[in-house]
Amino acid sequence: MKKIYPQLVFLLLIGPILYGQNTIKGKIIDSETKEPLAFASVIINGDNRQGVSSDIDGVFVYKSQSPISSISCSYMGYENFSTPVLKKDSEIVIAMVRSKFDLNEVVIESGENPANAIMRKVIANKESNNPENINSFKYRCYNKLIYDFKSDSPDKKDSLVIRQKLKGSHLFMMESVTNRKFIKPDISEEVVIGTKVSGFQNPTFASLATDFQPFSFYKDNIKLFNINYLNPISKGSLKKYKFRIEDTLYQQKDTVYILSFRPQANKNFDGLKGFLYINTNKYAVQNVIASPFEKGKIDIRIQQQYVFVDNKYWFPQQLNYALIFNEFPSKTIGMIIDGKSYIDQVEVDIPLNKKEFSLEAIRMDPEAAKKDSLFWDSSRAEKLNSAEITTYRVIDSIGKKANFDGFLTFMEKFAQGRIPVGPIDIDLSKTFSYNKYEKLRLGTGFYTNEKLFKDLTLGGFFGYGMEDHDWKYGGEILYRISKENEMIVGAKHQQNLMETGNYGLNTYEPSLYNFRNYIGYQYDMIRQNNLNFSFRTMRYLKFKVDFNHTKITPKYEYLFHDGNRDFRNYTTSDLTFHLRFAYKEKFINSMNQRYSMGTKYPVFNLAYTKGIKDFIDSDFDYNRVEASVQQSFFTKNFGQTDYRLEAGFIDKPLPYGLLFTGEGSYDSKSAIIMKNTFQTLRPYEFLSNSYANLFLSHNFGGLLFKTGKFQPGVTWHNNFGWGNLSDKGAHQLIGFKTKDKIFTETGLQIDNILKLNYMNVAYLGLGFGVYYRYGAYSHPEFNDNLAFKFSMSMSIK
Repeated sequence: MKKIYPQLVFLLLIGPILYGQNTIKGKIIDSETKEPLAFASVIINGDNRQGVSSDIDGVFVYKSQSPISSISCSYMGYENFSTPVLKKDSEIVIAMVRSKFDLNEVVIESGENPANAIMRKVIANKESNNPENINSFKYRCYNKLIYDFKSDSPDKKDSLVIRQKLKGSHLFMMESVTNRKFIKPDISEEVVIGTKVSGFQNPTFASLATDFQPFSFYKDNIKLFNINYLNPISKGSLKKYKFRIEDTLYQQKDTVYILSFRPQANKNFDGLKGFLYINTNKYAVQNVIASPFEKGKIDIRIQQQYVFVDNKYWFPQQLNYALIFNEFPSKTIGMIIDGKSYIDQVEVDIPLNKKEFSLEAIRMDPEAAKKDSLFWDSSRAEKLNSAEITTYRVIDSIGKKANFDGFLTFMEKFAQGRIPVGPIDIDLSKTFSYNKYEKLRLGTGFYTNEKLFKDLTLGGFFGYGMEDHDWKYGGEILYRISKENEMIVGAKHQQNLMETGNYGLNTYEPSLYNFRNYIGYQYDMIRQNNLNFSFRTMRYLKFKVDFNHTKITPKYEYLFHDGNRDFRNYTTSDLTFHLRFAYKEKFINSMNQRYSMGTKYPVFNLAYTKGIKDFIDSDFDYNRVEASVQQSFFTKNFGQTDYRLEAGFIDKPLPYGLLFTGEGSYDSKSAIIMKNTFQTLRPYEFLSNSYANLFLSHNFGGLLFKTGKFQPGVTWHNNFGWGNLSDKGAHQLIGFKTKDKIFTETGLQIDNILKLNYMNVAYLGLGFGVYYRYGAYSHPEFNDNLAFKFSMSMSIK
């Protein structure tokens, strides 16, 4: 027995090795493009129950107890392939040829489509199979993104010339490694712990590459480029999509059905086409290939692969996407962006503390760009090939010479509306300024940047109105106490114009793209000193307090009588508290900025102002409150709904400029649709010291009408307003109306009536809206109640 025992131990150790000796590994590619074919079917020895599917990269591995003598491969749209396997063939490459014939349509004469029966089970198990319904999880993810040229010319010469100039490298490449943790239902944090971008030493934008496609294929709508595509795995999809069984695979005890899907004919919705691989284990998605059914300027393709973890959950393992610009930079040379994500180190149902999650859903570790080669060698899901290695060498050299990092800094500032010039940033909103009172204002604004001080900012502006022939100027100082909590203290002085009614929630911040600023013509000249303090607390609550001392001179004929004296000019001292609450607002930290990605919940704003009489010669004592709630949400098969409800109240009579007005945006020379304003109302038509407004719109998109390439978007608008003004006789020498009854208007906006090609990557859509004013404040003549306005939009289709 003593002699047998060591031999038995040897057999136990060597057994697993002998058991796995019959192993074959291969890669399946397109014979022409050499691109990998994801999820191709591989059958071993002609036995349908012995098989495997290739992964997203076209790679497959199969181990067998018995010898492997042959393999057969099949893939939709390709000719079947079979080959014997020699003993020396441990790794093979299979190049499949595209079929010359389209798949024949299957016509079902009677009974239920068997693919629909499968999809009913998939939809019934949708919630339990959705990985974002797991109580908690965390994982690591390696991401690789490659930009490259493609060519449609028969000889590929145009692309070869460019490739020779790049010495065989890709146009651009970036890698990142992220750690993500998640708590049901939507608390998520993904940290970029490593990033490497060709041509850049400090790529602050790398976090944007992690959030292009959805994490899983289970949401009712798959959002790509701001278009909501109806998911074929959603309730009601059987009435919208056409499903078909293309193939059946057997994987151990489970069966995998390969279903094709595409929108049914004459259905007006944004749909996808592609293939679903449904595993009978929980009737879950094992693989998916999807792209928009309707082609646009950019072809989009997403691929996802899932794996069964802990014998409990199907979880994403690989996520790929491709963006194909067929006619950019030219019609003969296109460009392709190929992104791959590999997920590993998955842990599910683990204890996580909500308090340990950052406010930012996606952020970069400060040391992410400083990782060494050992980190990347251990983190990459696959080794870099020769073209990828060459890309880093060539593009890094070009980037250093062309100062890519300097250009990135410029773009960071430009996104904030500034242009960096050494240690100074030029404020574009103060440089390009126009309104109907001043006409063009010549001047500029400037702020110090981080090259001079890290947390301290000094700034100012000056400008001269070409119509009113008056100077405006100001200066301010800001000190950032905490970047994480957005805690800032500041002070400023300005002599400037302030539009009447432009207080509290109605403050029109300087912006190049806020057209409401351009049509203002009724202003007060203010000489103001301000102290302010702002910070973020409780994650979603932002708080700001302002103290203002303001001397006001109306720039229009006006006199205010408070019962005791007449005021032409007046002085106010006030303390204002601002609150903004946006529950579950999502943020991304990129390009050294915290960007809001919005929230599906209502956003609340509140402003309370206390006027303090006799404090530094202040003339008025009053309380002023304004509040608003607004939300934007998408409803499956119905479209996008937006609303804004706002109200305000002032308890004492005040001069015209401190009251509520200016909510109208009708201007015969600026016929542009301006959101959350009354389109048929002139800017200062009504005056109120208490008001309530509701702006409601619903965008049906292309759900109502589609004919070929003509796909106008239809939006229905309904706006309502009420106001009251006490002590109307206090306001003299100026005309105004009050809206004690309900003001009503409705409108129909039709976008994309005319689509213009924009750089071969998108369409610039031109449309119009017609609005009608009716009810208590309608005009006697029908035509006077109509307002025609134009709209502009951007879309890839």
